[in-house]
Amino acid sequence: MTGAALTLGAGSAAAGPSGITFSVGSLQSDGSRTITIKEDGTTAGVVKWTADGDTLTAKDSYADGYGISGYVTANPYLIADTGGHNSPYTATAHRDLTENVTYTFWGCIGSNSIGLTCSNVYNVTS
Repeated sequence: MTGAALTLGAGSAAAGPSGITFSVGSLQSDGSRTITIKEDGTTAGVVKWTADGDTLTAKDSYADGYGISGYVTANPYLIADTGGHNSPYTATAHRDLTENVTYTFWGCIGSNSIGLTCSNVYNVTS
């Protein structure tokens, strides 16, 4: 899943699960943000950037055969990916980043066999 997301960037992939919607929370005063991923109206997972602690979390809460992944454009990228694990499952990625820097952030749902459907890209800060 990781290679596809980095090749595609963000936005809807040509292939990937259908019936997917993304609900994006507002940028919090500390730079944090959350993306909720729904499949046909049911919450499939959540991707969250927590600025206080520089932590990216991807939570897969729906046993549909798809993984949830989150990305932050630090160098190298921070990637939290639940692919290959049974639901419910939470993956985290953490690295100490320079404070008050703006990064981009997005979430995806999918699998290696079907591809990814990804949210738009949103700003977050460290």
